[in-house]
Amino acid sequence: MIMEKLYKQFVESVIKWKTDLKDEFLLARLRLTLYYSLTAMVILGGSSIVLYNTILSNLAQSISENPFINKDLAVAILDKAQDILLNRFITIDAFIIFFVIILGFLLTEQTLKPIKSNMEKQKRFIADASHELRTPIAVVISGLEVNLNNKKLDLIGAKKTLEDTLDEMREFSKLSNSLLDISKYDRSICLECEPIVINELLKKIIEKNNNLAHVKDINIESKIELTANVLGDKTELSRVFFNILDNAIKYTSPNGVITISDKIVSNKYVVTVSDTGIGIGEGVLDKIFDPFFRGDASRNTLGAGLGLTLSKKIIENHKGTIVIKSEVNKGTNVIISLPISS
Repeated sequence: MIMEKLYKQFVESVIKWKTDLKDEFLLARLRLTLYYSLTAMVILGGSSIVLYNTILSNLAQSISENPFINKDLAVAILDKAQDILLNRFITIDAFIIFFVIILGFLLTEQTLKPIKSNMEKQKRFIADASHELRTPIAVVISGLEVNLNNKKLDLIGAKKTLEDTLDEMREFSKLSNSLLDISKYDRSICLECEPIVINELLKKIIEKNNNLAHVKDINIESKIELTANVLGDKTELSRVFFNILDNAIKYTSPNGVITISDKIVSNKYVVTVSDTGIGIGEGVLDKIFDPFFRGDASRNTLGAGLGLTLSKKIIENHKGTIVIKSEVNKGTNVIISLPISS
């Protein structure tokens, strides 16, 4: 049958491409196209056979009922009809299958694009995580090796080495815990939700950060005036607001101002943290939530660049949104929106 022949040729082409190509994304597109084409062949083949037999059956019955057509002529008519129908069905089916192959190949690009994007992000995340984890390990190993080879190492020097090693291991522990948290929030989880008076939570966090701000001569202006309840995990939401406020303090120059205000919009509690800090460039702003991403201004500060990534995931797990608007040398606005619970 013509369908079987076309199918075999297509399979042979895919197998040949598979040996020549190393692009996994392209191979996946070809496989999906193969499945689409096979489905079209099965449907068209079955429909064509049924329609072909039905037409010939009706034609044969009409010929047999006509007294003016003899047996030889009837056979000749049926043979000619078979040839015409077969050619027409093959032509139409081949055209449709060709159209399905082309359209299927084009559609698979859109179908697989999110998967390709996620795979690339995963690979980049693994590479970045490996790099970040390698750094504290390398520092610890090199420090220990140098001191072990130091024959003049005394008790004070050994103690200093142990203290430095302990500091590095603490940083390593923080990083590994953050990585585990990111993995945890990548999937939908059941948070330990409870009704939270969100404005009271914010006031406590502001109060706890006041001392750190005063050290840098930064003034925190609290304009939290509304009362609202949200359903959420108090520990995780505290972590988000601590991180946002800590970033504002880090990147605001002495004598700067940080303003925290709130409002209610469409049954959502919206808190805005504004600072007069160094700001974030437009080319960086769209990458600010990427794991391990750190702008030029933040490279001299401690941390692995996971705080905003975790904050975004936590807020999204609370059915909220977090948006950052910024302008270089003018400041940054972080806007967090959370649904109000009844």
